[in-house]
Amino acid sequence: MLLIRGAMLPDFETGTTTQADVLIRDGRFAAIAPHLEADCPIVEASGLLMLPGMADLHTHMVQSLTQGPLDDLNITQWLTRMLRAQWSLTEDEWYYGVLLGCLRSIRYGVTAINEMTYYPHIDAVVQAYQDAGLRVTFGIGATDIAENDQIRVTPVDECLRQAEELYHKWHGRGLLRTAAVPQGRPACTPELMRALKQFARERGLLYHTHLAEGKAETERIRAWTGRGEAEELAHLGVLDESTILAHSIWLTQEEITLLAQSHAVVAHCPSTNMKLSDGAPPIAELLASGARVGFGCDGEASSANRDLLREARLGSYLQKVRTLDPTVLPAGQCYAMLTEQGMRALGYRDVGRIAEGWQADFSLVRTETLCTVNRRRILTNLLYDCFEFIIAFSSRVIQTPILIKRSANERAADIAAHGNSDIRLWNCRNQLGILCLFHVDAI
Repeated sequence: MLLIRGAMLPDFETGTTTQADVLIRDGRFAAIAPHLEADCPIVEASGLLMLPGMADLHTHMVQSLTQGPLDDLNITQWLTRMLRAQWSLTEDEWYYGVLLGCLRSIRYGVTAINEMTYYPHIDAVVQAYQDAGLRVTFGIGATDIAENDQIRVTPVDECLRQAEELYHKWHGRGLLRTAAVPQGRPACTPELMRALKQFARERGLLYHTHLAEGKAETERIRAWTGRGEAEELAHLGVLDESTILAHSIWLTQEEITLLAQSHAVVAHCPSTNMKLSDGAPPIAELLASGARVGFGCDGEASSANRDLLREARLGSYLQKVRTLDPTVLPAGQCYAMLTEQGMRALGYRDVGRIAEGWQADFSLVRTETLCTVNRRRILTNLLYDCFEFIIAFSSRVIQTPILIKRSANERAADIAAHGNSDIRLWNCRNQLGILCLFHVDAI
């Protein structure tokens, strides 16, 4: 058991907080009341905001190693150079790159991610997921159409074999779940898109892909098929409540309605969309139509960011500018999308809310610098005004007290000790995993 004493609990609908004690038993919220007593360890949380764990709906964690050098490039240049750098990484580098991304996510209160990864070093990638202690839904980004000379084309049968291998080896193991993950229609044949959806349906898995991210790619699909990308996915029969669609920018009104009717989930990644000048997705229209929407940080090669609250802030601001309506995508709606709604998109029915009986995934956030006038408005200040906040405590840390195994620290030290330009990484500084990038020479 664990007693959290005197935390500020959020009410996302009103934007206010109330103070309460929270008792955790067997990994779940057992009791919530103004005052509780229990014979167990106590965390004094007066002045700390308790937030439910947040869900990042679209990630490429290994790209944490390519944050920075890929700035100010158009999408074609960016993609080519990002892939070249990615394929150059060693197995150790894949491990530490993914671990770095995961631990940065924990730092910002994320407890679940939806990851599109790649095959070269999948065992190292999965080990990083496990060492970080996050809830991870993941799959290999499959493609059988070469968009550039860095794309690694894989036949449909091999993509299915890889997905099957991951499913039998990792699905349901601890906090891990696997998914079917085609890269997107511009990089996948109709046969691959359909085959992976059938694979997912037969096993009850999520289906995670990119949708209508780039204008040129969207126009190419329309030229090939006579349909927009969302229309094409509907035609292929892959849109349903278990489908997560990253970006979803270049949509017609008819496609917006189609996505709402399908109950598919849009993963909004505003930092990437703005930095790569992909465009501003019609999130306000999607939400008004009843579509399901959450937030994603994408990969740090494009977003330079693992702060999911910042993504919500930018996403809200972007829609207010698009629509010239300051009431669009308000703070309470953003928080719901980040927490309970995001967790439901990933298939979790009892994560993402601070309520009795729900799983105790949460963070405690220091608030002393967030609000100087009206502390009852701490939630809106955290979302809109705070550009660096501090997680004082995370339940993921409690459940995984040693985030980085001793062997991992030793490996990092060995790598760093070589000191030559071919060695690109890291030294683990502390338990929260603030890793130092020394050098990346492949970009």
